[in-house]
Amino acid sequence: MSIPRITGIIFLCCGLIYAFVLGRELVRNRAALRQAPGDLKIIGVCEFFIFFLCTVGVSDFLLNTLLIKKFRLSDDKEIPSCLIASTLVPGAFLSFSYLQAENSADALTLILFMLCLAAGAVFGGRAVSRMNGAAIRKIMGIALLFSMAALIVKMIVSSGTTGTAVGLHGVRLLIMCLGCLGIGFINMMGVPCKPVAAAMLLLLGLSPVATLTLTLVLGAIIPMSGGVSIVKGGLYNRKMALAAMTAGSVAAVLGVMLAISMNQLLLNILLIIVMLIAVISIFKK
Repeated sequence: MSIPRITGIIFLCCGLIYAFVLGRELVRNRAALRQAPGDLKIIGVCEFFIFFLCTVGVSDFLLNTLLIKKFRLSDDKEIPSCLIASTLVPGAFLSFSYLQAENSADALTLILFMLCLAAGAVFGGRAVSRMNGAAIRKIMGIALLFSMAALIVKMIVSSGTTGTAVGLHGVRLLIMCLGCLGIGFINMMGVPCKPVAAAMLLLLGLSPVATLTLTLVLGAIIPMSGGVSIVKGGLYNRKMALAAMTAGSVAAVLGVMLAISMNQLLLNILLIIVMLIAVISIFKK
């Protein structure tokens, strides 16, 4: 069995363990579940669409934050806990589904991608208090705009042909490692790193599916480290977590099946649209 598939199984097992812990907590605190703000059916429908869009790179954190604000599902202090509690199970299914695909990422590229991001995050965590996060966000927003322009030019020059590689080698692999160190670093300042990573990987020649595989794996790594402690603390909207675990997981599986079979050019265009949404959110904030 390949390393990407083994990694996917590990993510899935972590997600299922978390689902068990969350389910047990919800059963034990049925009264708190009923009293949580919001209508469970409406939240369930919203979570289905949120995680369906997440399969093509749209940030579930961004959409879920808007959902929380719109329906007043939580106060500001509990928003991070709500986001992490909601993303874990569908995020595990997303990572597992992409990593089981035949055209998912190469083993060496996947391992170095995760290791360099983690190393960058460690250094970023130490330096974040000494840097201007707002200025970094603006710089990354401008960088994303230039990356989008470069991708569009690349698609026009190549007559719409998209990257087909599932792994990187040589100089391109080195560039990815250095880029991931920087992405992991700036992520600690609140800059959304999925769109930045997607732009870099597409420009280096990875296929849209391989790009999504890596960026969605990136989105699953960080929340898994603190999910169980959040459940035990109870500072999250239980209806939202339940809706994401059920409806969101179904949407994740269906969305990945559709994305993998989608025309690669269309998938590339969708990723560029996702980057544009990220740029707007960066400058708006």
